[in-house]
Amino acid sequence: MFELLLIVTALVGSFACGIYDLKTSNVPDSVCILMIASALLIHSVYGFSTGDFSNLINSFFIGGLFLSFGLLMYFTGQWGGGDGELLVAIGFLLSGLPITNSLFPVFSLSLSFFVNSFFIGAIYSIVYSFVLVYRNPKISKNFMSSMRSSRLSLTLLSILVVSFLFLFVSEFILFVISFFIAVVLVFHKFSKTIEESFYRRIPTSKLKVDDMLGEDIPRLKLYKKYIKGLTEEQIKKIKRVKRYVFIREGIRYGIVFPLSLVFTLLFGDFFLFLV
Repeated sequence: MFELLLIVTALVGSFACGIYDLKTSNVPDSVCILMIASALLIHSVYGFSTGDFSNLINSFFIGGLFLSFGLLMYFTGQWGGGDGELLVAIGFLLSGLPITNSLFPVFSLSLSFFVNSFFIGAIYSIVYSFVLVYRNPKISKNFMSSMRSSRLSLTLLSILVVSFLFLFVSEFILFVISFFIAVVLVFHKFSKTIEESFYRRIPTSKLKVDDMLGEDIPRLKLYKKYIKGLTEEQIKKIKRVKRYVFIREGIRYGIVFPLSLVFTLLFGDFFLFLV
């Protein structure tokens, strides 16, 4: 009963945040806070009814680990603040719950979900990127132009020639490694081209709450690497000092977490699923 309530709360809350993020590019803080409060309440009721408070203790442990990771991703500019908040909320809810088909005997559901989110996130990011290119052909044109005009094309050609030489002399492992390096270089260049398309210069009069800042404004102590939607107060300050500003439209990542949770509940660990 308690396990089902925790899982349903995690699914409903994370899907609500993920869908809202897809529509607005922002994860609602209020829903994440409600998820954490619900987790603490359910774990506490379970503890008082059974005398076992291990799940409540574990929720702080797992939530703290997820919080540390979320802060690391936030301050390195990889995730928005809302993504980290949603990860923490799910961590509080899932702590101590069992799961089959897992490599992790302790805190299995939460850790399996955490690891799976990287694989699901990678697949989602690739699909998201190709959808973005399909909807904006200018990105592919810029990518092909940069490939032709940069040293990368010569480097790739050299790697591919070497890789097929390895294949010719039956060094299959070296061929795979060389070919993989070439693919990584191409995808890295592709991701950089896409990242450039995320930035738009707009009049500050058109700034909206939750817009992501795409440039640093040191005098206001606002920096683009801290990916958090702008508040009404911050927008007022920006309007006083600037007429135009760059905003950033990143990959709307929040939906990855409920998708990863569904995958984990259905299939267990991604590694074992592949095997």
